Amino acid sequence: MGWKVALVLVALWLCMLAVAVAPTAASTAVSCRGAITNGSPTFLDLGVGYPNPRRFTVLIWGRDRGKLLSPESTYLGRTICVSGLIRLYRGHAEVFASSPAQVAIA
Repeated sequence: MGWKVALVLVALWLCMLAVAVAPTAASTAVSCRGAITNGSPTFLDLGVGYPNPRRFTVLIWGRDRGKLLSPESTYLGRTICVSGLIRLYRGHAEVFASSPAQVAIA
């Protein structure tokens, strides 16, 4: 079985697990000219929480949070299914969610 197939199977399995929501970094005012902000990400860790390397993370960038209706409370403790391209980041699987069509409450 190839690693891509294995990741898809892991993602499907994780759809059956409850979601744990990692706190979002607080946005801070940037005082220096030309500074780059962190994008205010929200991390939904499925299965096991951060920093466990076996976690599967749904990453929602700040620009997309409004579309997903307060994901830190909407999906907390719920079973969800997420669709999208799965990628490896620093050894663990993640998917970007930028649209409510990608996240379904089971």
